[in-house]
Amino acid sequence: MKTALTIAGSDSSGGAGIQADIKTITMNGVFAMSAVTALTAQNTTGVTGILESSPEFLRQQIDAVFEDIFPDAVKIGMVSSSELIHVIAESLTHYHARNIVVDPVMVSTSGSRLIAEDAVKTLAEELLPLSTVATPNIPEAEILSGIEIHNQNDMKEAAAKINAKYGCSVLVKGGHDVNDANDLLCTGHDSFTWFYGNHIDNPNTHGTGCTLSSAIAANLAKGYSLNDSVGRAKEYISGALSAMLNLGKGRGPMNHAFNLTGKFSEHHNGLLERLMDSVKDIWPEYNNHPFVKGIETGTLDPQKFKNYIIQDYLYLNEYSKVFALGVAKAKSLDTMKLFSGVIQAITNVEMNVHNGYMGRFNVSQSELDETQRKLPNLSYTSYMLRIAYEEGEPEVLAAILSCALSYEDIAKQMLRNNPKAVEHELYGNWVKCYSGEEYSKLNRVLLNTLEEAVKDYSEQQLEHIAEIFRVCSLYEMGFWDMANE
Repeated sequence: MKTALTIAGSDSSGGAGIQADIKTITMNGVFAMSAVTALTAQNTTGVTGILESSPEFLRQQIDAVFEDIFPDAVKIGMVSSSELIHVIAESLTHYHARNIVVDPVMVSTSGSRLIAEDAVKTLAEELLPLSTVATPNIPEAEILSGIEIHNQNDMKEAAAKINAKYGCSVLVKGGHDVNDANDLLCTGHDSFTWFYGNHIDNPNTHGTGCTLSSAIAANLAKGYSLNDSVGRAKEYISGALSAMLNLGKGRGPMNHAFNLTGKFSEHHNGLLERLMDSVKDIWPEYNNHPFVKGIETGTLDPQKFKNYIIQDYLYLNEYSKVFALGVAKAKSLDTMKLFSGVIQAITNVEMNVHNGYMGRFNVSQSELDETQRKLPNLSYTSYMLRIAYEEGEPEVLAAILSCALSYEDIAKQMLRNNPKAVEHELYGNWVKCYSGEEYSKLNRVLLNTLEEAVKDYSEQQLEHIAEIFRVCSLYEMGFWDMANE
């Protein structure tokens, strides 16, 4: 199992600091360890007291971790004094620590100052040069760069200055009325990536900075690239905010455990990891496929896209039937409602996007009715329908999720590579549909339903679930090949 160490302050209310870090790292599938820099007396309304660890005791904590369970990543959060920063920098250098994420915490969400003024300079000069990535918010980026930030161009200038001065990648987080929910990653000279997020109308944002940086560290520990780690972390924090937890009298915490399911609240069968492992040789090829790349860059031949949309429209008709059979196979009323609701989502949302394209391409209903499904389309839908007719609820879900999850993965990867893909005059609506929060939330519900449905499955049965998922993924590749003809 991969491991991550968080070096930060304790939040007695549990929404930020060490507590948020441990929850986040755990929820992202990594073993969490900690070294506490300070105890704080705080809640959602503010900080009433700070009791620092001594430099020597902080050193002992870090030594104890590195000398026994060497961490695959390190996240550094609240460090309130120069003396503690010296200890951290010396220790990380001594142990040749890797995948270091520095969240330069200066002020809490409630407005309380958490670091001495003289320590800001020490943090910048001693910790940032060691880091893989720093994750300042707007006020922190202003302090570190020395410029005021009012818009996207200012974010780019600030990120570039921090990167050039300290040699680390920089993720400048939006918010504070500047480019809300959109973050900018600078990895070098003129190397910028925007990570666009949907604004979630939730005032309870206590600990968002801690959570994002910890999720990045957890994904770096698992071997994801920096870009992918940031993208996955943004997706996680969106889910935690969307859960709309409401605790405390001030700006409350998020629900870090929004995706925690199963007996004893743990993913006992590692189902998602098993499914992803079954397609690790297939899914990366989706994102490199010429047809997918054409949508991402906006260079795809519109005639190819028209042919694809027609075939995909015909596919969705059959795909909906798989859900309809799922209603018949469902073991609970909730699952019946879920499958029925998905059919409504396909017909009223997803197919509306397709209908919009039909109008743009002047494709009539009679033309659609006369069009035959091509062999890859026919083979794919026939396989899913056979699974739906012959097998049970979990197997139906496995067949469904290969398409649903892969489209989400493809669209989100497009946005990571080209944030302006969603703005393209022709292909933007397609990217927006499959990268959207509603589509993602529905996929999480389907996945959670599958995890619950297979909780008592044997190893052999779980392997069969993974095989269905893999076969459908192979059919997906055939569909992309067909679209590119």
